[in-house]
Amino acid sequence: MDTKSPTAELKRWRMRARLYGLTLIVAMSYLLIGRLSSQDHKWVQVDLPLSTAVVLLLGIAGVEAYFVIRGLQQRYHELQASRTREIKLAEQFSEQRRTILNQISRALLDKLNLKQLQPEVIEKIALLCETDVAGVWLSERHAPTLFIPRGISGIPAAAAKELGAIGHASPCFEKLLQVARQMEVTDFQRDTAPTLAAFCEREGLVAAVFTPVVCHETIVGIIAAFYRKSHPISPPLSAEMQTVANLIASAVQAEELCRNIADSQKIDTLGNLASGIAHDFNNVLAATLACVSYVKQHTDPHSASHHYLEAAETSIHRGAALSKQLLSFVRHEGPPASIVNPNQIIETTLNFIERSFEKRLAIQRRLATDLRPVEINDAQLEQVVINICINARDAMPHGGTLIVSTRNLHLDNKATERSAVSLPDGDYAVLSFRDTGLGMDEEVRRRVFEPFFTTKQQGEGRGLGLSLVQNIVQNAGGEITVESSPSQGALFEVFLPATTKPLPATTAPAATAPHGGKGERILLAEDEEVIREMTQLALESQGYSVITASDGMTAMALYKQRWKEIDLVIADMVMPRLSGMELLARMKEINPQVRVIVSSGFSRDLEGQHMLQYGCLGYLQKPYDSHALQQLVRSVLDSKQTRFETLACDTNSSA
Repeated sequence: MDTKSPTAELKRWRMRARLYGLTLIVAMSYLLIGRLSSQDHKWVQVDLPLSTAVVLLLGIAGVEAYFVIRGLQQRYHELQASRTREIKLAEQFSEQRRTILNQISRALLDKLNLKQLQPEVIEKIALLCETDVAGVWLSERHAPTLFIPRGISGIPAAAAKELGAIGHASPCFEKLLQVARQMEVTDFQRDTAPTLAAFCEREGLVAAVFTPVVCHETIVGIIAAFYRKSHPISPPLSAEMQTVANLIASAVQAEELCRNIADSQKIDTLGNLASGIAHDFNNVLAATLACVSYVKQHTDPHSASHHYLEAAETSIHRGAALSKQLLSFVRHEGPPASIVNPNQIIETTLNFIERSFEKRLAIQRRLATDLRPVEINDAQLEQVVINICINARDAMPHGGTLIVSTRNLHLDNKATERSAVSLPDGDYAVLSFRDTGLGMDEEVRRRVFEPFFTTKQQGEGRGLGLSLVQNIVQNAGGEITVESSPSQGALFEVFLPATTKPLPATTAPAATAPHGGKGERILLAEDEEVIREMTQLALESQGYSVITASDGMTAMALYKQRWKEIDLVIADMVMPRLSGMELLARMKEINPQVRVIVSSGFSRDLEGQHMLQYGCLGYLQKPYDSHALQQLVRSVLDSKQTRFETLACDTNSSA
């Protein structure tokens, strides 16, 4: 109610006049009563304790007091109503700002594409920050010191483009990067770069608030709010600006997570593809090895051809080892560890990679002659050396020196390395890789082992090499450290627990020729024609009788007809029409005591072990040579239902 409106004022005066009239009537009545009660009939003689004037004054005072009290009550109710309206407006205002925050959040997380923010998002940020000009800059993934404009509102397109270009380089926000917290600027000449100060002066901008976007304790973006008039920033408004920055930081992390998931899915897809390729590649190697082994058996051991055939066998086994390593990686298998001399692995690997590195990159060796052996898978240790060397090569694009050294270390509280590693006390073999490359700053050094983290341009690397190295080293019970600074190169050190177990004998005993066949009949089921033919020749040359089948159904039909005369079945695990596992199951229905050897290009660590547990007596890991084949066949035939797979699965066995 408006207490100063003419109608309300008229009503108050009417009420006051009525009360004044009533007061006058009371005073006159009081006077009349006094006159009637007086003994003196003179009208002026009144016998009363108070004069009529006093009564009149008291009445008027009472009327005014009534109006004062009523006015106070009315004022109180008006204040209460005003307070209620203010609370309601504040709630509506708060709800409106929450709605804007939710809209910003949904717009950021729905798209998950921060290369260019939608104009309505920037406009909502400007509305929330109560600013005239708003802009958002985010750093590049591969160039954290460059801030790329993602959206600017409140100024014409040409001016927005100019402002975006000004904020592109980090010196524009150098002071903000130093303080690493929200910063209010009222003096652009003092607190910002000259280019930004000149732009703000030309556009009439007198103040600004810069809010950092922080992910993983690193500033990855900046929200800038510019004002054309002095605008004090209240704590709630400052908190809302920081909330917007946190929303953008969450969107940055969500985008990075989605990108990593997509990369992981691509890797899984490539893993499945690589698994199939490795299987087919093993079949090719198996056919090649079978042919080489057969020719080698019929070649004079003292001839040059025999030497070349041995070299071919060695190369095939190396290819098989690489294929097996690929299968182990894509299937997350844990390869078996062995006792190795790291110096031998390093020397062999360096000889290999030196041929692929440019000549302007020199590799120096400083290997300790008394280095202790370690227990690790030799192929994985090769992977550690290769990945670290490749990282060093990439850090020296214009050439340089890579120094590879080894040493023994007894780790205790007195060791200088104690503060650098968290390993228990004991003896370790240390592998050091020092390069003279570009080096790393503290941020890159801290994240260098993170999966998918890379400083290379998109498409040049996935950031998995050093992460894989760390995983291999940690699984071996060791630790890897890195020291580096810009332009000072880098030092990677691998600490591996030394073992007291002896190294395996350097010279293997001469392989004894397996006993030949005694006319036993073997059913050979193999879909690869060359492998089937060469395996048949190898077995028949040793006195076995071989029946062949090109697929599982044909093999099953032959076994169903002649199972009583078949002493052994050799079946490929992956065949058309009927797989090796299905073939084994059906044969067991006919003859529970059937003797079966399964061969496959897949890894024995999964499929092979499963087949052995399922009831087959031997497993041949492709590629296999004739010696491994004949020895396993003879062992299974001479056995009493004992399982064999060690000898035949060793892809490094010699002919």
